[in-house]
Amino acid sequence: MPKATQSDMPNTQSATVKSAARVLEIFEYFDEMRRPVTIHDVAETLGYPHSSTAALLKSLVALGYLDHDEKAKTFFPSIRISLLGNWIEAETLPVRNIHRLMQHLSDETGCTVILAMRSGAYVQYIKVLQGTTPIRFHVKPSTRRLLPFSTIGRVLLATLPQAKAHKQIEEAFSRDLKSVTQTPAQIEDDLAKIRRRGYAFYTGLVTPNATMLAVQVAKTRTGEPVAIGIAAPKEHFRDRKQAYVDLMRQAIETCLTQRTRGVDELAPFDIAEEETY
Repeated sequence: MPKATQSDMPNTQSATVKSAARVLEIFEYFDEMRRPVTIHDVAETLGYPHSSTAALLKSLVALGYLDHDEKAKTFFPSIRISLLGNWIEAETLPVRNIHRLMQHLSDETGCTVILAMRSGAYVQYIKVLQGTTPIRFHVKPSTRRLLPFSTIGRVLLATLPQAKAHKQIEEAFSRDLKSVTQTPAQIEDDLAKIRRRGYAFYTGLVTPNATMLAVQVAKTRTGEPVAIGIAAPKEHFRDRKQAYVDLMRQAIETCLTQRTRGVDELAPFDIAEEETY
């Protein structure tokens, strides 16, 4: 099929989609920064043209989603944003408890904490608390990775029936052979271990020398599993793995009640099976 030219593109629709994506990225940026920001801050961090950033922020002010301090030339989410999602907590996940869990893991470990869900053949990061270790890897919310090629993705993949997980692995191999370090059979063997242990633990699966420990924490009202992972440089996990496994288990039991609507029983943690870096 020949490559479409600019004149072939539905310009209005493309521009609308791009604007919608940018609005959501701006809200995610505020969620990460949690302070007033300038037009320059947003444009530089997100890589948007200054003029487009100014127009978007001013539009969001006009719609009541952002407050604007004219003297300081800064923007900050309005109360309208905080009220938008209040009703979702009762319908999907125990949101406040999840936030509490993520913050507790961040405070106790200094690791980057990632909350993720499955999106088709991908795992998508839906919330990220950046790490505070001296050397850390910056992870952007909304990042997507093929399920078999990330630690947290494998936790979600392990929740699927074996036949469906097999199809997802085959699909991932058909899309991206650059990320392949194991055969499909080896990945399926690893999924069996994850199901038995209740967690996944890998180094270098996505980024060299980066280690992640991940577990399933809940299911949404529609039955979609949700996973959480802590990530840091490999050396940060040395001699801490078992302590972090125990910490995650205790934190989940404390912050998430298993009888909360939408939350299933958690898989048991088994740390007897030896793993290597």
